[in-house]
Amino acid sequence: MANLEQIKYFNERFGKKSPITQKKMIFSINESLNPDNLKKAISSSIADLGPFYTIYLEQGKSAQAVLLFIDISNFSTLQNGLTGNQISEFFDQYYDVVIPIIYKHGGEIDKIMGDGIICLFAPPFSVTTPEKRLFNANECAEEIVKVTKNTKFASKVAIHSGSINYFKNKSGYYNELTIVGKPLTELFRLESISHEGSINFFANSPIHELHKPEIEKNIRIGFMYTMLYGPYERHNVIGLKGVSYSAYYSKKI
Repeated sequence: MANLEQIKYFNERFGKKSPITQKKMIFSINESLNPDNLKKAISSSIADLGPFYTIYLEQGKSAQAVLLFIDISNFSTLQNGLTGNQISEFFDQYYDVVIPIIYKHGGEIDKIMGDGIICLFAPPFSVTTPEKRLFNANECAEEIVKVTKNTKFASKVAIHSGSINYFKNKSGYYNELTIVGKPLTELFRLESISHEGSINFFANSPIHELHKPEIEKNIRIGFMYTMLYGPYERHNVIGLKGVSYSAYYSKKI
């Protein structure tokens, strides 16, 4: 899970109102150099957010999450010839486009890895039903691909769901939380084979069920439907370790 200060920073930068923006969550250098102090500081900060946050972030209650892995198509080509400062400016511009869309639909930032953003729709950051989180995450994914289409930020999105757990990093020097669970592993694998300008999801997953009526229309109506709404393509999963699915869909936006 992202550093709590990072979540607070992005919440404030993009005007997202949350319990995290209302609390003082600052870890001093001295605290970060002392594992015992750091552990107490993190626990205290989480406790200040209230019992709903505590039960997930402190006590490790499992959460039903929808996860998005968003990244820029062909970024390795785009970055050729750019200096470090230019890449940094490029990312800031990219975040200005994408993160407000994530917040608009009720998501929260998990990790940022340059052009790669992992966000989640899950308690304690989202208090809606699992069905609503699935719908919101799907809408978010489609909007990101649509808004960035034909721009230098043209993106693809892998979307997956399942049960995850939060846990505190106990190595002593990192004031962060982490999420673990098979859905996260599968999300990384799915991102590696995702198609450009598309949202991508595993066949027979909850996301697939959400799209099933559209997919059936796509098959029934054929070319005309594809021209109006974009094609669904089914692909076999080959050689991906740690993945329980045998196929996935890409939907061109």
